[in-house]
Amino acid sequence: MDQSDWASLPEDLLDLILSRLVTLSDYVRFSTVCMPWHTFALEKYDGERHRKLSTHQPPLLFLPHTRGSKEKETTIFITSIHNLSKTYELESFTPIGNQRWRGSSHGWLISVDVNFVITLSNPFCSKLKGGDDRIIRLPPVPHTNCYHIVKVILSANPTMTPDDYTVMIMFNMYGKLSCIRAGDKKWTYINKCHDVDDVIYSKGLFYALDGTCSVSTCDISEHYPKLNKVSPRLSPNLSPYEELQEIKNYIVESAGGDLLQLLRFMDFTIVLDDKMKRITRVETKGFKAFKLLFLNGESEWVETKNLGDGSLFVGDNTSTYVSASNFLGCHPNSIYFTEYCPPHICFAHSYDMGIYNLGDGSFLQRDCVSKFLSSPVSTSPPIWIQPTFQGKI
Repeated sequence: MDQSDWASLPEDLLDLILSRLVTLSDYVRFSTVCMPWHTFALEKYDGERHRKLSTHQPPLLFLPHTRGSKEKETTIFITSIHNLSKTYELESFTPIGNQRWRGSSHGWLISVDVNFVITLSNPFCSKLKGGDDRIIRLPPVPHTNCYHIVKVILSANPTMTPDDYTVMIMFNMYGKLSCIRAGDKKWTYINKCHDVDDVIYSKGLFYALDGTCSVSTCDISEHYPKLNKVSPRLSPNLSPYEELQEIKNYIVESAGGDLLQLLRFMDFTIVLDDKMKRITRVETKGFKAFKLLFLNGESEWVETKNLGDGSLFVGDNTSTYVSASNFLGCHPNSIYFTEYCPPHICFAHSYDMGIYNLGDGSFLQRDCVSKFLSSPVSTSPPIWIQPTFQGKI
């Protein structure tokens, strides 16, 4: 029997195959079959297909550690939800020095140095001759302490739209927001902004969750951006035990476009480190989830214990949603969490990480990767990072 000529399949059949792919890894595998398939996948990776495969993908876990040497050698580990018991060591791709990692957005890692310069680094993009398209350095942020910058998010992937994206930063100590558009020379502060706890980007707008547990939008296309409230205040019914715990709020958009607010309850334990210094370890005790519903022209927050097919990924500077049924090893109605550092305590990395089932309130797994991180010294909390396809083999 003659061998099939896969490289000569008609384009309408190839397009039908691509339309059925839901994971980025499958799309990459398709593109590596042969050069005609790679070229076709590259040509078709735009518009709705790009949006589908670049959002709501299960993130990888980025684990930066610095070993105790004079050169401060940095080791990068990556692991996935498919197999949390196995990590992969990667070569460091960005200057570390005095930089501190502050999260990820659209597959780009964000770091801040002591001069308040924010650097975007893309581990999924190859280095080109004559330059490095993996690195974007933004103008310095006029601020007093780089540790106050706790979250940085992008409106779009700079690789796909290099001239049309906005970077938003959140200052934790003051609850302020500031943004900069591609090509701008200075940062723009958001008017009438205070006590912001979390921020995401969706449908052309930034959504900010403030200290009253209400949500506002920010249209950065305006010359003087300001916040406009779009939800009422969340007033959850808490038990006396929950009221005594530290609470961290997150805002997440579901795959269907619903806004979700997540409450994370944490407890503290005072311990002594190797130098007999008092430090505080944080342990997550549980979560509550609320959905923003619109009834009779009014909006209200309604508690839910059913995310359906959804899984939430949250951390010190990450909040994202994926459909679990599309991805092997992803638990539905569950919350994947990494450690969170409250700003007012002396924090020890306690590997407060795990998987929480929202339906029955149980922990499916705790301390997922701590055994791999026991020897090096952590330079920052673990970071969820969504993989992106850059169109290169």
